[in-house]
Amino acid sequence: MRLLPYLLILVLALSPILGQAQYSGAKTAVAVRFLAPNYQIPLTQDWNRDDFSTGLEFEYLRHLNKFLNFSIPVRITKAYLPTDLSGGFKQDGTLGADFLLHLKLLNKQARIYPHLFGGIGAVSEFNRDIYPVIPAGLGLNFLLAPDTYLSTTASYRFSADSEISNREHVQFGAGLLFLLGATADQPSKPTDRDGDGIADADDLCPDQAGQLEFNGCPDTDGDGVVDGSDKCPTVAGLRELMGCPDRDRDGIADADDECPDEPGTVATKGCPVRDRDRDGIADAEDACPDVAGMRSARGCPDRDGDGIADSDDKCPDAVGPASTQGCPDRDGDGVVDADDRCPNNPGLASNFGCPEIAKEDRETLALALQAVQFETGNAVIKPESYAILDKVVDILNRYSDYKCNVNGHTDSIGEAAANQSLSEQRAKACYDYLVSKGINANRLKHAGYGESQPIADNRFMDGRAKNRRVEFNLYIP
Repeated sequence: MRLLPYLLILVLALSPILGQAQYSGAKTAVAVRFLAPNYQIPLTQDWNRDDFSTGLEFEYLRHLNKFLNFSIPVRITKAYLPTDLSGGFKQDGTLGADFLLHLKLLNKQARIYPHLFGGIGAVSEFNRDIYPVIPAGLGLNFLLAPDTYLSTTASYRFSADSEISNREHVQFGAGLLFLLGATADQPSKPTDRDGDGIADADDLCPDQAGQLEFNGCPDTDGDGVVDGSDKCPTVAGLRELMGCPDRDRDGIADADDECPDEPGTVATKGCPVRDRDRDGIADAEDACPDVAGMRSARGCPDRDGDGIADSDDKCPDAVGPASTQGCPDRDGDGVVDADDRCPNNPGLASNFGCPEIAKEDRETLALALQAVQFETGNAVIKPESYAILDKVVDILNRYSDYKCNVNGHTDSIGEAAANQSLSEQRAKACYDYLVSKGINANRLKHAGYGESQPIADNRFMDGRAKNRRVEFNLYIP
């Protein structure tokens, strides 16, 4: 009994040496252990070796999976059982059995096999009924022979009966564990298909002989880059270039370097940067290598900075888009400002860059010919004509780039000189009305033509009515 603590200390001291690999489980196993229970420690917190008693345990184990084992230990012990909380005890025998699950802390074949266990059990004292306990602890098994382990355990056994408060105790055990039959996950003799000394299970290239430092994969050119990742597997190269050589050390693999013996840049495909005009643009990329220029114009001069070389720019001193060959087009209608009579309003090239007058607006202007009425024989506009004149004002506001000629005409009744004067006065009256409504006078002109430009036959009443008119002719200046 006195040797048990020293045996446990020896086992723990040897565990770093033994723990190089681990056995992970068996289909079945049995164990026999000597036990050392101590019921006094929970009461006294004193590790007095005289408080430890003895016992014997037999255990059956069953492999469940790579993480868990199941076991049923049965034990008989001689125990110093507390009779009160002040250190009193009695010596008595106990019988017990547990149902345990073991959590494997490693899952590979090993020389040391640590595991945690816990479950539920029952204890019967020789002079007492059966009561439940809850065991939890740590086990360490150490390989002694192919099917034999030194098995050690340390556990704390909680009382599961609220009426029994002085039966919790610690328990240590040491003995032998024997595997029965084939192990559950003990591997067979390792295979090595490529014969490179590295087991196929650990060989990333099991069909190609390789080196240990590359997990069994080959490195034919010995440059430290395995063949599977080496773009140049037969020529030693640099790791950062995926195993390809770089003679001039410019960071561009020789296979992609147009000047492999002269350091260069990626932009120049590995060749040195040459810049005859010193504009910061390599000659290989410079469309004008002998004249300093701008990068936006591919190295050519660009006075207005619009990205179009002066040689291709029809307006080299004015910023413009490529669509108009470098000439400005403020309204974006495709007609350059120099040719656009309406540069601020998009229009049609066929109309000098100005918007066309809509059909309904042309019809309104045609209606105004006859709709503007005057008092008989003078230039006073009748109030019922204001509506049509206001529509003319609206049209002029919407077509701000257009100008307008206001022309007065009469029929042939009366003296020609009087008719001429009347036509001028009536044109001027309409002109004044438009100006009074906010139309800039610079956009308007007025004139009278008397009876000189008839549009119908003056011999008839309806012809003379058509000839008495005021025309509003819009035009692009």
